[in-house]
Amino acid sequence: MKTLMVGVATLMQDLNPNFAYKMAGVTVAAIPMLIIFIMFQKYFTSGISIGAVKE
Repeated sequence: MKTLMVGVATLMQDLNPNFAYKMAGVTVAAIPMLIIFIMFQKYFTSGISIGAVKE
């Protein structure tokens, strides 16, 4: 049992890589991050603007 990122990295080391498996793994790994970003986008952008230094 490996984490998803370790599994995708293992596919990169093969001599004859299957790009379909790589892209499927990357897509499955990226979807939760995108959903979380879309749900909390307001908080991310407000945190960036609060941290900006105005001189």
